[in-house]
Amino acid sequence: MAIARNKKPADVDQAAIAAFGAAAEVRVEAPRPETQAAVAAPQRSARRAKASDEAPPQASLVRWADEEELRDRLIAYRLAERYTMQDLMVKALQLGMDQIEADGRR
Repeated sequence: MAIARNKKPADVDQAAIAAFGAAAEVRVEAPRPETQAAVAAPQRSARRAKASDEAPPQASLVRWADEEELRDRLIAYRLAERYTMQDLMVKALQLGMDQIEADGRR
């Protein structure tokens, strides 16, 4: 049995498409606390308690606001070395954590 196809051209609402694209490009800036130290301590303890009750995340979102240079470096390296972005970011995080932990032991 053949599948019937709708051959009528769909009416495309160009204004709706433009509004959708404009909304996708809007970046929401999170408010930054005036003093990082005052806010950082309570958040850390809450995160630790919460992390023990939940399974670890399967994915994370990276917001590139104020870090566009790093993003562009990752993209350029990925293209030059033919890595997937996933593999490159995981490797960069592994190397970065190794360095952070090594610096903390000194």
